[in-house]
Amino acid sequence: MIGGSRSRAAAPGAAAGTAGTAGAVATVKAAERPALGMRDVSVSLPAARGELRILRGVTFTVGRGEIVAVAGESGSGKSTAILAALRLLPPGARVSGSIECAGADVLGMPRRELRRLRARRARIIFQDPWRALHPMKRIGAQLVESARTADPDLTAADARRLAERTLERVGIPAAAARMRSHPHEISGGQAQRIVIAMALVARPDVLFCDEPTTALDVTTQAQVLELLRDLNRELGISIVIATHDLEVIADIAGRIVVMYAGRVMEEGPTARVLAEPRHPYTYALLRAAPGLAGEGRLHAIAGRPPAPSEEPPGCAFADRCPAVHDACTTVRPEPRSILPGRVVACIRAEGYESDPMGERR
Repeated sequence: MIGGSRSRAAAPGAAAGTAGTAGAVATVKAAERPALGMRDVSVSLPAARGELRILRGVTFTVGRGEIVAVAGESGSGKSTAILAALRLLPPGARVSGSIECAGADVLGMPRRELRRLRARRARIIFQDPWRALHPMKRIGAQLVESARTADPDLTAADARRLAERTLERVGIPAAAARMRSHPHEISGGQAQRIVIAMALVARPDVLFCDEPTTALDVTTQAQVLELLRDLNRELGISIVIATHDLEVIADIAGRIVVMYAGRVMEEGPTARVLAEPRHPYTYALLRAAPGLAGEGRLHAIAGRPPAPSEEPPGCAFADRCPAVHDACTTVRPEPRSILPGRVVACIRAEGYESDPMGERR
């Protein structure tokens, strides 16, 4: 296991028993909480005229030790949901609803506590690893800094040993020598592994990944996904991954949240959702996905998503939906449970099937 545990000595006597009991109860309660809980979260950004509504009533949870993918086209709101979870949105953003991350109230906590949360319990890696690496600092120095920011009690020597072990854990060969390298001396795949290592030295509860494999070649992409799976399995880290790539999702995620125009369209176990999509948008995404379409050709999704400044009176996907009915243009469907573990925002979610090899009927 990477790193050790943080502990505090209890007071002697009866106080120790009381403190121990209280600590045990607190630990159990923390373990019962989800790694991430978003409830009715909306995000708006100021614009020249009015505001842009990026998220609209988003609700989903990520359990402890779970890998959940947030999927959708560009502009669906998937990346904004991840940024909102850590309060990393641009200045002027308005956020409503509730967000709990690693047991903490993200929207209600002071900035000092928020910085501590980001440094230790919840880390994020982005699509472009180079943005996270200082070009003038050696890789070892950046890893040590990340470790000591998360745990100020670490000595420089301990932090360096932890950094080297973590580099070895993420598959960097000759880790001790690589610690002395600068970012320009490594490949893109190694850079992404090093950024993952910078997150891991903090021993986080939750790891957020925003399109972490998009800029990588297919071979390196597979290696990074395998690494994330191993870290989840061996260390119990919860992983939330935002991506447009359904093949990546099929490869790594146990559960999927499909977003469109800032709303959750469908949610459920990945294998079931991809095999039997219950929302027309999920179905359309599958038919447009190389390797998952199940046909000789791909099908582009006609039309375009509504702009963040637009507010369709009915379903946001109605203008592009091949299964649209009159009610779809006037009634806005709310996400609802249709099967155990399955949530769909579609008035036609029940009573019809989808066939990846044919048409929705």
